[in-house]
Order: sequence, then structure tokens, then C-alpha cells
Amino acid sequence: MNRRAFLSAAAACSVVSASAQLAQAQTPMRFGEAARYSADNNGASLLIARYGVVLAENYPAGPGATRWPIGAGTRAFVPLLAASLVKDNLLRLDDPAALTLGEWGAHPIKSTISIRSILNGTSGIAFAPGAPRDLATALAIEPTVPPGVTFSDDVADYLLIAEIARRALAFQGGDPDPAQYLSLRTLMPIGCNPVGWARGGDGVARFDDGASVSARGWAQAGELIRRAGIWRAQQLADDNALREAVRGSVAESRAGFGLWLAVPNRAPDPAGVSSDLWRTQSPAPIDLAMAAGSGGQRLYIAPTDGLVIVRQARSLEPAPNWSDARFLSLLWRDL
Repeated sequence: MNRRAFLSAAAACSVVSASAQLAQAQTPMRFGEAARYSADNNGASLLIARYGVVLAENYPAGPGATRWPIGAGTRAFVPLLAASLVKDNLLRLDDPAALTLGEWGAHPIKSTISIRSILNGTSGIAFAPGAPRDLATALAIEPTVPPGVTFSDDVADYLLIAEIARRALAFQGGDPDPAQYLSLRTLMPIGCNPVGWARGGDGVARFDDGASVSARGWAQAGELIRRAGIWRAQQLADDNALREAVRGSVAESRAGFGLWLAVPNRAPDPAGVSSDLWRTQSPAPIDLAMAAGSGGQRLYIAPTDGLVIVRQARSLEPAPNWSDARFLSLLWRDL
């Protein structure tokens, strides 16, 4: 790649192929151990990009354009949905959710729940064991604590943020489908297309675990988060919302907006994710953010180091031998 092409690619903030050699050898020696570890643990794809330029790609399960279900890794799209809505003046992070969810307006606790607290899992809204996991039930849940006191990685918050987005879009008079809005407005322009969406019984896309996406598509979404919403020198999504997405809360410093954060506190796993990132010595920088799906579906974003790393598995079946700390140690060794 010549200097002009490199600069053009960097300015576009696009994940691009690094060299013809990469196309011929999908497992570059530089990241060979990390690629082998991923492949040996049911790996489907691996992509490592720095400042938008691909350093390595490996696709042991088929073509790189293949879309794989990413389970709870879908939650990486939630901060992009929120930042797009904020940029379009359709919501504000610290507004009461009751401004949109009118049925909460007279409730002494629900009326104080902010959009931010729903996004970072501190709303106090969580499904009871055995309860139906649908929107009507989520809206009717009686919180037992005020917002901001406790953290819960619960599906209810993702159903609620999708409904808030749907109502905000409907009020504006546009297509009220949050997934369609996000795809057309934000994901297609950055090359994260197409994303497949599983939908609930009400037809609304599942922002908790419903996306299927290619490695390059997921990397583009991660790159937009890393760049705080800048695309082709334009502010495509709200920068403040995306910076807030990779900050923890008082209740849980290791959880942002649908993302897990490798903050210095690496003692027991936060409730809701199976990972040894906080239990084992890891080279991951303290500003690393991670979207994690069952089976070892991973999107890692390291803003200070300019890195976006996608690792996808062939299925969402539990992966008992997968270690985030081991994988990152192998990868960081070659950076």
C-alpha cells in the first residue's frame, strides 16, 4: 500500500486490507499464536486492526464475508444506537425515561430512571426468575431499589432502550424500527452492512443478543466507537455519548453501555459475563472495552492503542476453554 492510499484509508476511518500478502496467507506469522489459539477454540474469524488498517485476518471457518451470530456481543450496537439518537436530538442521556415511556410518569421510582441508567444497567429494572421476558413485562416491573444503586446485566434494559428508540422515532414521524434506523443512518455509511437481526414476537430487533455480522462489519462498528463517532472527518454519532459508553458507573465500574471495561479492579467477574479478564494477569490496557457473546464471540476496543480486534466463534455454545487473558497475552506479544 503506497503512502497516498494509506493516508486516504486512515482519513476514511475504514477497516481496509493491509497487503496482498495478507490475502494469500490469512494467518500472518506476526499474530500466528493468537490466530492458532482462536482457531483451536472453535474460532470462525479473527481480525486485528490498528487505526483502521487491518494488520491480520484469519478465517478458518470460511469466507471473511460470512455473518456469524454474536449473541450478547450484539450489545456493542447499543451505544451506537444511543449516540445516533442523541446526535439527531431524539433523546438525551440524562433525561428521565418517563419523558418517552409516559406510563412511568406518575411512578415514584420509575419516573426518576434516566436513559443513562437503562444504558449502563443501573435502572433497578430486572426480570424476576421465571417471569416472561417481553416488553410488556419489562415495562410493568416494580423496581426494588432506586436507580444508580445496583448493577444488573439484564435483558429488560435492552428491551426498554429499544422501545424508547422506537417511540422517539415514531414521534418524529419516521420509520419506528430502531434496527432499520441504525442500519440506514449509521451502519451502512461505515460499511457495517448487512447486519442480520433476530426479532422478538413483537417484531422488534433484539438488541440484547439478536445480531449476526461479519468480522469486518463488527470491526467497523468498533472503529466508530473507538473514534468517538467520527467518520470521514464528520461527526456521524454523538461523541459525548460514545465516550460515556466506555465509562463505568458508581454501581459497577466495569460496565459501560453494553460493553465490559478492563478497569484496574480485576477481582471477581462482574455479574453477567463469563471471562477471566479481571481474574488473571492480562496485558490489556485499562481503557480496553469488550463486547462479549457466548462461545467466545468478542469485540475488543483499545482506544489508546488504536486497536479494534474481532474474534468470532462458529457457534454460541459455551466455550469452557476460552480465555480472554490468554488470547490477549498472545496477541499483545506480537504488537
